[in-house]
Amino acid sequence: MFRLRVGLIVFTVILTTLGLAQPEEYVLRLRGDSIEGLYISKVPDASQPPPNPLALQSVDNWCAPLAVANTIVFLDQIAGADWAAEVSGHFAPGDLSAYLGYFMATNGEGSSNRVNSDRRLPGTLNRDIPYGIMDFARWNGEPPPGRVQIRKESYSWRVEVLRAENVGIETVWEAYCESIEEGIPVILCFAFWNPIKPTTLRLASSTGDVTTIAFYLWGDQITSTTALRKEDPKIPEEYWDEFHGIGHAVTGVGFLRGDPDGRGPLPDGLWVIVHDNWGTTAERVAISWEYVVEMVRLLPW
Repeated sequence: MFRLRVGLIVFTVILTTLGLAQPEEYVLRLRGDSIEGLYISKVPDASQPPPNPLALQSVDNWCAPLAVANTIVFLDQIAGADWAAEVSGHFAPGDLSAYLGYFMATNGEGSSNRVNSDRRLPGTLNRDIPYGIMDFARWNGEPPPGRVQIRKESYSWRVEVLRAENVGIETVWEAYCESIEEGIPVILCFAFWNPIKPTTLRLASSTGDVTTIAFYLWGDQITSTTALRKEDPKIPEEYWDEFHGIGHAVTGVGFLRGDPDGRGPLPDGLWVIVHDNWGTTAERVAISWEYVVEMVRLLPW
Protein backbone atom coordinates (compact mmCIF):
# COMPACT_ATOMS: atom_id res chain seq x y z
CA MET A 1 0.00 0.00 0.00
CA PHE A 2 1.31 3.41 -0.95
CA ARG A 3 1.55 5.64 2.14
CA LEU A 4 1.12 9.35 1.67
CA ARG A 5 3.48 11.62 3.54
CA VAL A 6 2.19 15.13 3.50
CA GLY A 7 3.75 18.45 4.23
CA LEU A 8 2.69 22.05 3.86
CA ILE A 9 4.39 24.74 1.87
CA VAL A 10 2.58 28.03 1.41
CA PHE A 11 3.68 30.54 -1.21
CA THR A 12 2.18 33.89 -0.23
CA VAL A 13 1.96 37.05 -2.25
CA ILE A 14 -0.49 39.92 -1.97
CA LEU A 15 -3.82 39.61 -3.78
CA THR A 16 -4.75 42.58 -5.94
CA THR A 17 -8.45 41.92 -5.29
CA LEU A 18 -9.92 40.10 -2.33
CA GLY A 19 -13.16 38.26 -1.86
CA LEU A 20 -14.87 35.33 -3.45
CA ALA A 21 -17.45 35.96 -6.18
CA GLN A 22 -19.78 33.30 -7.57
CA PRO A 23 -17.84 29.98 -7.74
CA GLU A 24 -19.63 28.52 -4.71
CA GLU A 25 -22.93 28.82 -6.59
CA TYR A 26 -21.78 25.96 -8.86
CA VAL A 27 -21.29 23.49 -6.00
CA LEU A 28 -23.82 20.64 -6.02
CA ARG A 29 -24.56 18.10 -3.32
CA LEU A 30 -24.50 14.52 -4.59
CA ARG A 31 -26.15 11.55 -2.91
CA GLY A 32 -26.56 7.84 -3.52
CA ASP A 33 -27.81 4.96 -1.37
CA SER A 34 -24.63 4.84 0.72
CA ILE A 35 -22.47 7.67 -0.58
CA GLU A 36 -22.58 11.47 -0.56
CA GLY A 37 -20.40 14.47 -1.32
CA LEU A 38 -19.96 17.68 -3.31
CA TYR A 39 -19.24 18.40 -6.97
CA ILE A 40 -18.40 21.63 -8.83
CA SER A 41 -20.44 21.68 -12.02
CA LYS A 42 -19.46 23.17 -15.40
CA VAL A 43 -15.68 22.98 -14.91
CA PRO A 44 -14.06 22.40 -18.35
CA ASP A 45 -12.57 19.00 -19.17
CA ALA A 46 -9.94 19.71 -21.83
CA SER A 47 -8.01 16.63 -22.96
CA GLN A 48 -4.61 15.86 -24.43
CA PRO A 49 -3.26 16.57 -26.97
CA PRO A 50 -3.93 20.31 -26.73
CA PRO A 51 -3.49 22.90 -29.48
CA ASN A 52 0.02 24.27 -29.88
CA PRO A 53 -0.33 28.02 -30.61
CA LEU A 54 3.21 28.76 -29.38
CA ALA A 55 4.79 26.16 -31.69
CA LEU A 56 6.40 24.37 -28.76
CA GLN A 57 8.61 21.40 -29.55
CA SER A 58 6.21 18.98 -27.85
CA VAL A 59 2.80 19.02 -26.18
CA ASP A 60 3.11 15.46 -24.88
CA ASN A 61 3.09 15.00 -21.10
CA TRP A 62 0.73 17.98 -20.95
CA CYS A 63 -1.41 17.01 -17.94
CA ALA A 64 -0.40 19.80 -15.55
CA PRO A 65 -0.96 22.76 -17.92
CA LEU A 66 -4.40 21.41 -18.84
CA ALA A 67 -5.33 20.69 -15.22
CA VAL A 68 -4.57 24.30 -14.32
CA ALA A 69 -6.20 25.70 -17.48
CA ASN A 70 -9.48 23.96 -16.62
CA THR A 71 -9.41 25.66 -13.21
CA ILE A 72 -8.57 29.15 -14.48
CA VAL A 73 -11.11 29.14 -17.30
CA PHE A 74 -13.81 28.03 -14.87
CA LEU A 75 -13.01 30.76 -12.35
CA ASP A 76 -12.75 33.51 -14.97
CA GLN A 77 -15.10 32.71 -17.82
CA ILE A 78 -17.76 30.54 -16.16
CA ALA A 79 -18.01 31.33 -12.43
CA GLY A 80 -17.00 34.99 -12.77
CA ALA A 81 -14.77 35.19 -9.69
CA ASP A 82 -13.82 38.85 -9.25
CA TRP A 83 -10.26 37.91 -8.32
CA ALA A 84 -9.81 36.01 -11.62
CA ALA A 85 -11.64 38.32 -14.04
CA GLU A 86 -9.96 38.47 -17.48
CA VAL A 87 -6.89 36.56 -16.29
CA SER A 88 -7.41 33.81 -18.90
CA GLY A 89 -7.17 36.16 -21.88
CA HIS A 90 -10.48 34.74 -23.19
CA PHE A 91 -8.65 31.57 -24.31
CA ALA A 92 -10.27 28.14 -24.33
CA PRO A 93 -8.54 25.73 -21.91
CA GLY A 94 -6.51 23.98 -24.61
CA ASP A 95 -5.00 27.18 -26.00
CA LEU A 96 -4.52 28.63 -22.52
CA SER A 97 -2.57 25.54 -21.49
CA ALA A 98 0.20 26.44 -23.95
CA TYR A 99 0.96 29.61 -22.00
CA LEU A 100 0.72 27.82 -18.66
CA GLY A 101 3.05 25.10 -19.96
CA TYR A 102 5.53 27.81 -20.95
CA PHE A 103 5.55 29.34 -17.46
CA MET A 104 5.81 25.88 -15.85
CA ALA A 105 8.64 24.84 -18.21
CA THR A 106 6.77 21.67 -19.13
CA ASN A 107 9.12 19.25 -20.93
CA GLY A 108 11.95 21.63 -20.03
CA GLU A 109 10.80 24.24 -22.53
CA GLY A 110 9.74 27.79 -21.71
CA SER A 111 10.51 29.89 -18.65
CA SER A 112 14.14 29.87 -17.55
CA ASN A 113 13.00 30.46 -13.95
CA ARG A 114 11.79 26.89 -13.43
CA VAL A 115 13.79 23.92 -12.16
CA ASN A 116 12.92 21.87 -15.25
CA SER A 117 14.37 24.51 -17.57
CA ASP A 118 17.77 23.03 -16.62
CA ARG A 119 16.80 19.38 -16.19
CA ARG A 120 14.65 19.15 -19.34
CA LEU A 121 12.72 16.14 -18.05
CA PRO A 122 9.51 15.06 -19.79
CA GLY A 123 6.41 16.45 -18.14
CA THR A 124 6.00 19.09 -15.44
CA LEU A 125 7.85 19.01 -12.13
CA ASN A 126 5.40 19.27 -9.24
CA ARG A 127 7.53 22.03 -7.72
CA ASP A 128 7.23 24.11 -10.91
CA ILE A 129 3.42 24.10 -10.97
CA PRO A 130 2.69 26.76 -8.27
CA TYR A 131 5.41 29.14 -9.46
CA GLY A 132 4.22 28.75 -13.04
CA ILE A 133 0.67 29.62 -11.97
CA MET A 134 1.82 32.71 -10.10
CA ASP A 135 4.02 33.88 -12.97
CA PHE A 136 1.20 33.39 -15.46
CA ALA A 137 -1.24 35.32 -13.26
CA ARG A 138 1.23 38.22 -12.93
CA TRP A 139 2.02 38.22 -16.66
CA ASN A 140 0.56 41.26 -18.46
CA GLY A 141 0.22 39.54 -21.83
CA GLU A 142 3.31 40.97 -23.53
CA PRO A 143 5.63 38.69 -25.57
CA PRO A 144 7.24 36.36 -24.77
CA PRO A 145 5.63 33.86 -24.91
CA GLY A 146 4.07 34.37 -28.29
CA ARG A 147 4.77 37.08 -30.84
CA VAL A 148 1.85 39.39 -30.14
CA GLN A 149 0.35 40.93 -27.03
CA ILE A 150 -2.71 39.19 -25.62
CA ARG A 151 -5.36 40.97 -23.60
CA LYS A 152 -5.41 39.72 -20.02
CA GLU A 153 -5.47 41.11 -16.51
CA SER A 154 -2.53 40.72 -14.14
CA TYR A 155 -2.96 39.44 -10.59
CA SER A 156 -0.82 38.43 -7.64
CA TRP A 157 -2.30 35.16 -6.44
CA ARG A 158 -1.60 33.14 -3.34
CA VAL A 159 -0.94 29.50 -4.13
CA GLU A 160 -0.89 26.82 -1.45
CA VAL A 161 0.93 23.51 -1.88
CA LEU A 162 0.25 20.46 0.29
CA ARG A 163 2.84 17.82 -0.41
CA ALA A 164 4.10 14.55 0.99
CA GLU A 165 6.12 15.56 4.01
CA ASN A 166 4.92 15.99 7.58
CA VAL A 167 1.31 17.05 8.05
CA GLY A 168 -0.76 13.91 7.41
CA ILE A 169 -3.27 12.79 4.86
CA GLU A 170 -6.20 14.11 6.90
CA THR A 171 -4.92 17.68 6.49
CA VAL A 172 -4.75 17.32 2.72
CA TRP A 173 -8.22 15.82 2.55
CA GLU A 174 -9.70 18.57 4.73
CA ALA A 175 -8.05 21.30 2.64
CA TYR A 176 -9.27 19.66 -0.56
CA CYS A 177 -12.85 19.45 0.70
CA GLU A 178 -12.70 23.06 1.87
CA SER A 179 -11.69 24.24 -1.59
CA ILE A 180 -14.47 22.23 -3.25
CA GLU A 181 -17.00 23.70 -0.82
CA GLU A 182 -15.84 27.19 -1.88
CA GLY A 183 -16.25 26.26 -5.54
CA ILE A 184 -12.55 26.44 -6.37
CA PRO A 185 -11.21 23.46 -8.37
CA VAL A 186 -7.92 22.02 -7.17
CA ILE A 187 -4.88 20.60 -8.97
CA LEU A 188 -4.17 17.11 -7.66
CA CYS A 189 -0.89 15.36 -8.49
CA PHE A 190 -0.85 11.56 -8.37
CA ALA A 191 2.27 9.38 -8.38
CA PHE A 192 0.98 7.78 -11.60
CA TRP A 193 -2.31 7.27 -13.44
CA ASN A 194 -3.85 3.94 -14.37
CA PRO A 195 -7.62 3.95 -13.82
CA ILE A 196 -9.33 0.67 -14.77
CA LYS A 197 -12.69 -1.13 -14.73
CA PRO A 198 -15.10 1.84 -14.68
CA THR A 199 -18.50 1.45 -13.09
CA THR A 200 -20.96 4.16 -14.11
CA LEU A 201 -23.46 5.25 -11.47
CA ARG A 202 -26.12 7.94 -11.37
CA LEU A 203 -26.26 10.12 -8.26
CA ALA A 204 -28.99 12.56 -7.29
CA SER A 205 -27.89 16.20 -7.08
CA SER A 206 -29.16 19.14 -5.04
CA THR A 207 -30.65 20.67 -8.20
CA GLY A 208 -33.00 17.70 -8.60
CA ASP A 209 -31.09 16.43 -11.62
CA VAL A 210 -29.02 13.28 -11.93
CA THR A 211 -25.23 13.40 -12.27
CA THR A 212 -23.43 10.49 -13.92
CA ILE A 213 -20.11 9.52 -12.34
CA ALA A 214 -17.69 6.85 -13.61
CA PHE A 215 -16.02 5.12 -10.65
CA TYR A 216 -12.62 3.59 -11.45
CA LEU A 217 -10.37 1.16 -9.60
CA TRP A 218 -6.60 1.53 -9.54
CA GLY A 219 -4.55 -0.55 -11.95
CA ASP A 220 -0.91 -1.51 -11.43
CA GLN A 221 1.53 1.24 -10.48
CA ILE A 222 3.40 2.14 -13.68
CA THR A 223 5.97 4.72 -14.73
CA SER A 224 4.59 5.66 -18.16
CA THR A 225 1.71 5.07 -20.53
CA THR A 226 3.90 3.14 -22.99
CA ALA A 227 2.26 -0.23 -22.34
CA LEU A 228 -1.22 1.29 -22.18
CA ARG A 229 -0.76 2.99 -25.54
CA LYS A 230 -0.09 -0.37 -27.19
CA GLU A 231 -3.66 -1.31 -26.30
CA ASP A 232 -5.15 2.12 -27.00
CA PRO A 233 -3.03 4.66 -28.93
CA LYS A 234 -5.51 7.40 -28.00
CA ILE A 235 -4.13 7.37 -24.46
CA PRO A 236 -1.74 10.34 -24.23
CA GLU A 237 1.99 9.89 -23.91
CA GLU A 238 3.06 10.50 -20.31
CA TYR A 239 6.06 9.65 -18.14
CA TRP A 240 6.10 9.76 -14.34
CA ASP A 241 9.10 9.93 -12.06
CA GLU A 242 8.34 10.11 -8.34
CA PHE A 243 12.02 10.69 -7.51
CA HIS A 244 12.07 13.92 -9.54
CA GLY A 245 8.52 14.86 -8.54
CA ILE A 246 6.78 14.20 -11.85
CA GLY A 247 3.34 12.65 -11.55
CA HIS A 248 -0.02 12.90 -13.24
CA ALA A 249 -1.91 16.16 -12.62
CA VAL A 250 -5.71 16.37 -12.78
CA THR A 251 -8.38 18.95 -12.01
CA GLY A 252 -10.08 18.06 -8.73
CA VAL A 253 -13.76 18.99 -8.94
CA GLY A 254 -15.45 17.03 -6.15
CA PHE A 255 -15.37 14.44 -3.41
CA LEU A 256 -17.50 11.59 -2.13
CA ARG A 257 -17.56 9.58 1.09
CA GLY A 258 -19.00 6.10 1.32
CA ASP A 259 -19.62 2.93 -0.67
CA PRO A 260 -20.71 3.68 -4.25
CA ASP A 261 -22.29 0.31 -5.06
CA GLY A 262 -23.12 -1.44 -1.82
CA ARG A 263 -22.12 -5.09 -2.23
CA GLY A 264 -20.45 -4.45 -5.58
CA PRO A 265 -16.70 -4.37 -6.34
CA LEU A 266 -16.16 -0.71 -5.43
CA PRO A 267 -14.70 -0.15 -1.94
CA ASP A 268 -16.11 1.99 0.84
CA GLY A 269 -13.94 5.04 1.48
CA LEU A 270 -12.91 8.48 0.30
CA TRP A 271 -13.27 9.31 -3.39
CA VAL A 272 -12.20 12.28 -5.50
CA ILE A 273 -14.06 13.39 -8.62
CA VAL A 274 -11.62 14.68 -11.21
CA HIS A 275 -11.22 15.74 -14.82
CA ASP A 276 -8.16 13.76 -15.78
CA ASN A 277 -7.35 15.32 -19.24
CA TRP A 278 -7.49 11.91 -20.95
CA GLY A 279 -10.02 11.66 -23.76
CA THR A 280 -10.21 7.90 -23.20
CA THR A 281 -11.91 8.23 -19.79
CA ALA A 282 -15.26 9.64 -18.72
CA GLU A 283 -15.76 13.35 -18.12
CA ARG A 284 -16.32 12.81 -14.40
CA VAL A 285 -13.81 10.30 -13.06
CA ALA A 286 -14.16 9.16 -9.45
CA ILE A 287 -11.21 7.30 -7.96
CA SER A 288 -10.17 6.47 -4.42
CA TRP A 289 -8.05 8.96 -2.46
CA GLU A 290 -4.85 7.05 -2.94
CA TYR A 291 -1.47 7.74 -4.58
CA VAL A 292 -1.95 11.50 -4.16
CA VAL A 293 1.47 13.12 -3.70
CA GLU A 294 0.64 16.82 -3.93
CA MET A 295 -2.26 19.25 -3.95
CA VAL A 296 -2.13 22.79 -5.35
CA ARG A 297 -4.91 25.30 -4.74
CA LEU A 298 -5.55 29.00 -5.16
CA LEU A 299 -6.31 30.96 -2.01
CA PRO A 300 -8.46 34.05 -2.63
CA TRP A 301 -9.22 34.56 1.06
